[in-house]
Order: sequence, then C-alpha cells, then structure tokens
Amino acid sequence: MSIGIRDLIEAAHRGDWSPLLEESKKAPGKHWAEEARCSNQEVDIFVPLGDGPHKDPETVKLHLGISINRARNLCASCPLAVAARCMVESLRDDDEFGIRAGLLACERSPLRAAWQNRVDEEAVSRALQGSTSPLSKGEREAVIARFAAENPAAVDADVVARALGITREYLLKLAWRERRRSSPDTIASTTNAA
Repeated sequence: MSIGIRDLIEAAHRGDWSPLLEESKKAPGKHWAEEARCSNQEVDIFVPLGDGPHKDPETVKLHLGISINRARNLCASCPLAVAARCMVESLRDDDEFGIRAGLLACERSPLRAAWQNRVDEEAVSRALQGSTSPLSKGEREAVIARFAAENPAAVDADVVARALGITREYLLKLAWRERRRSSPDTIASTTNAA
C-alpha cells in the first residue's frame, strides 16, 4: 500500500505534522515547483470562483461540480514530495485561496488554523538562539513563554528579540506579561479576589 498526499494530510489533521514535513523536504530548493504538474498550466483553473476559506466544502464541491476536476486531477498526478511541498508552502504562506495539493481553499481552512497553532520545538530552540526563520503563532508564543521562564543570564534578550523581529523592550514586556499570566501567585490572588 503506497502513501499518498491524502494520507499525509490526514496525519496532519490528527496533529502529526512530521510525515507531511518530512515528505516536503524531498522536494528541496527554490525550483521545486518546476516538477509540479501545474507548471505551465493556466493559473485560473486553480482558483475557482465560489471557493474560499470560509465556505462549506460540500457546498463548494456541489456548486463547482466537474469544473474543478482538471485542477484536482493535475494535483493528484503530482509527485508526492512536490504535493507535500505545495501544501507546506501554502500553509507557511497562509494562502487563503486556490487549490493546493488537491485541496480546495475551504478544505484547507482547518489545516491552516492547526498550522498556526502547531509548535515545532526545534524551531522554538533555534529562535531562542537567534534564528530568524518564520514561526507559527504557536511557536512565537512558545518562544516568549520559554524566554520568560529561562534564567535571564542564560538567554540573550537581544538575540531572541531579533529572531522574533521585535524590539528588546517589547520582548521584555511580553515576557513580563507571560510570567504574570503563568505565575501561581497571580492565579491565587485572582481566586482570593473572587
């Protein structure tokens, strides 16, 4: 039994991003899209009117009917690594519209939300060391929480601020808020006040 893009997407829906991410790494470099079946095709067929991030997938499929078959068939014939990279890139870029890796925009919406909340611990560790790689919302929150919990001498605030693309002062303010939010004393005083 061979694994397809739907299997990788289903794993991601369950919260296991590693199969999709690992497969996407097999289509490296900036020219990965040249291997895609959609290369040199009309872009319009991949952005059907009536599809959007807030639409009901079943209603959209019923409304669009066979007009989406050509695009979805091209996606289905893509090499698995290319389809995985296509999906990952669409999630990283937060693409709201268009068919990517065979999924309509409305079908990708739950994945887009889950992607924004996922936390890759390696990315968090790299950011704490100064890497300026893009981070999801969940990863940014994890960096701030870990920075707030760390010994101030162990982590350089300037390095972390640069990694997050914010000022040192703003990072310190966010860390203060995080410590205040997660402090047991804050919870106890809130409970006693009630």
